[in-house]
Amino acid sequence: MVRQVIIPTEEKSTISIPAEYYGREVEVLVFPHYGHTSNQDSASMRELFSRYLFSFEGYTFNRDEANDYE
Repeated sequence: MVRQVIIPTEEKSTISIPAEYYGREVEVLVFPHYGHTSNQDSASMRELFSRYLFSFEGYTFNRDEANDYE
């Protein structure tokens, strides 16, 4: 497996494929990286996830109630 984090400077970019992958089917995914490279991106991700924080304190799971189809 190869993982690269790059900062493209134009629409077309090039990545290197290791020789052991030649002739094989590979999958390429492109999505924004929310690592520690940008304080602005990290802050926006923290703000996004802070909206969805839940407290499960005192919660108990009742399997019978969950499977009750009445």
